[in-house]
Amino acid sequence: MRNKLIVLLLWLGSLPTALYAQQTGIKSESLEGFKIRGEDVRQFRGNVQVNQPGKMLYCDLLNSFVQSKKFEAFGNVRIVQDDGSTATSDTLHFFESNQLAKLRGNVTLNDKGKILTTRSLDYHMNEGSAYYYSGGKIVDGKNTLTSTIGEYNRNSKTMIFKKKVRLVSENYTLETDTLRYNTETKVAYFSGPTTITTAEGVLKSNKGEYDTNTETASFEGRSNVNTPEYKLTSDYSTYNKAQDRGFAKGKVVMFSKKDSITIFGDEAIYSKNSGYSKVYGHVLMKTPAEKDTMFLTADTLLSVGSPDPKTGRAKPSKLLAYNHVRIFKSDIQAICDSLVYNFADSTIYFYQDPVLWNAGSQLTADSVWLLQKNNTPDKMYMRGNAFIISRDSLKNFNQVKGKNMLAFFNKNQIQRINVNGNGQSIYFALEGDTALTGMNRVNCSNMIVRFKEKNKLNNITFLTKPDAAFIPPHELQEPEKRFKGFKWRVEERPTKKSVTGVYYTPEPEPKKQSKKTAASSNSGKSNSKSTKTKTKKK
Repeated sequence: MRNKLIVLLLWLGSLPTALYAQQTGIKSESLEGFKIRGEDVRQFRGNVQVNQPGKMLYCDLLNSFVQSKKFEAFGNVRIVQDDGSTATSDTLHFFESNQLAKLRGNVTLNDKGKILTTRSLDYHMNEGSAYYYSGGKIVDGKNTLTSTIGEYNRNSKTMIFKKKVRLVSENYTLETDTLRYNTETKVAYFSGPTTITTAEGVLKSNKGEYDTNTETASFEGRSNVNTPEYKLTSDYSTYNKAQDRGFAKGKVVMFSKKDSITIFGDEAIYSKNSGYSKVYGHVLMKTPAEKDTMFLTADTLLSVGSPDPKTGRAKPSKLLAYNHVRIFKSDIQAICDSLVYNFADSTIYFYQDPVLWNAGSQLTADSVWLLQKNNTPDKMYMRGNAFIISRDSLKNFNQVKGKNMLAFFNKNQIQRINVNGNGQSIYFALEGDTALTGMNRVNCSNMIVRFKEKNKLNNITFLTKPDAAFIPPHELQEPEKRFKGFKWRVEERPTKKSVTGVYYTPEPEPKKQSKKTAASSNSGKSNSKSTKTKTKKK
């Protein structure tokens, strides 16, 4: 009887704990009750299962705090929600009042194939949001993201990551300081110093977004794209890979690495695969030449490309400039309304009222072709109404006119001109560059004109039946001094400042020698002379 009583008392003592297990939906192999700091605790051991609305908790050991309604789970912790998402960890602290789960140690969160791994995670089950602060990695199909701090909201499908953020995809790698990523739209928004690396090149920016579905990128703030062929810098840019179409605006700078050509402008449209680009607004092109630079400006620059047989990539083949074209180079200047530059042979074609200046000569024609070698003038074809004017020391205008002309350059200056068809010339004869002795006026179908230094007229060879007249100074009449169509347009001659415009940088002034340096230098010279004098005396 006594033994039966003891058994009955033990059973009655465990009854509240057993009833608690039934009421809370907890199953386990064993159950024990005790107090911790005055609070009732129920400890469940072995294959513990906790059934909560919308979720199940599994673990090896569970401490349930009755009054504060919180759990402590240890060993093989696993949470399974009705929507299929799961979370695993070494330990778990769960607060029933706000449905907050703190997972620690080897944490893994799997939300329909999107897998997050970290050392510690705070998981708000009602909100569907998770936070980690000690480094984490998220794998979403072909995208892998790592960061020091992260936040994931399952309802809004939004992730926010900070510090050492790295997103690796099949076609690109993105590194930034702060990143927001939507797992449904697969659009990433980044801020802070950012680098995107693809097979085509590297992009750097401080703010923007990237759509991983369409591979469309938009960037704000000063950003630059660096590829094997070119470098592009702007204040804002966007590029759609599917359409192969890019747009940039705000202090745009495009640099061609092969040709070392730099193009500036307000806005630009470009295509990587076709090699097409269009720049407009404050346009300027800089082309390096031998110890010189050619500057070109126009309303619009249009570059057309062709595939490179070696690389398969598009490369620029022609450059079109139109409306208000102006060129400045130390040895040649030009204006026209439209221009074509051929990258293959460095030939420049001038159209619609072209005017060129070389040293003291002005050259005009209906159209002009300038052939270059090593970016310096070699030959120039002048087609239709060709006209050359040069001014002598007495401000007389020597003139050569013809149907077509071919000019030959030597050391950046005109050396010879062949006049073909309807040739005419006016040449003022001077004595010692100070006195006029008369004017030669010649009509000859074909002629050769030769120049001295600084484009000064040397001599003219008349090839077919010249009709010549020499007019002494006292018989000269003003109309006889000019051919029909004469127009001296020196006021239109471009300068470096007028061509470069907003990009103009004044030449640095030579440093002035200080008085101390000059005195020291003079003293040195005096000592040197003194030494030489003494040597002679010896």
